[in-house]
Amino acid sequence: MNNEGAVRNESSGANAGDTDDAPRPYISFRGKVEPHWLDVNRHMNVSWYDHVFDIAESDLFDVFGIHDEYIRRTSYSFFRLEKSVRYERELMPDASLEARSVVLWTDLKRVHHFHELWNVDQNYRAATVEGLSIHVDLRLRKAARIVERDVADPLSALAAQHARLQWPAGVARRSFRK
Repeated sequence: MNNEGAVRNESSGANAGDTDDAPRPYISFRGKVEPHWLDVNRHMNVSWYDHVFDIAESDLFDVFGIHDEYIRRTSYSFFRLEKSVRYERELMPDASLEARSVVLWTDLKRVHHFHELWNVDQNYRAATVEGLSIHVDLRLRKAARIVERDVADPLSALAAQHARLQWPAGVARRSFRK
């Protein structure tokens, strides 16, 4: 798994090291628009938005213990059931980027997550992706509840922290909880 640009914060969230207790989205990517990410229109191509969001999602899931070692050791993984991308503004060459990720909710079988891609130089949101992922037993190829505490506890804690945030503008699927 290539986590080019991924940001590791051991204290699960962008507020790692802050003295206040205010919840914040998890910073799951920092980087800049690279020259090879540009298309003929001289702005970031949509495939690179998707690439950055994939890195951000993987990094967010790694925070609560879903990574290659977990998958090999347990034969459990996550599959994405749904993904909705919204492109809001262009990203130009060399723009500094930051992906801000939140766990909107989880029932320890499903995780509803939302990621915002920000141009930090000019302080605007350029795109969002909303996803629903499901925990799967790879041996049975069926949905399964997370039972390992080393994954369930950090996921539940992150979801509780993020539940204190106002949902980001653009969250479309509040119905995922059904």
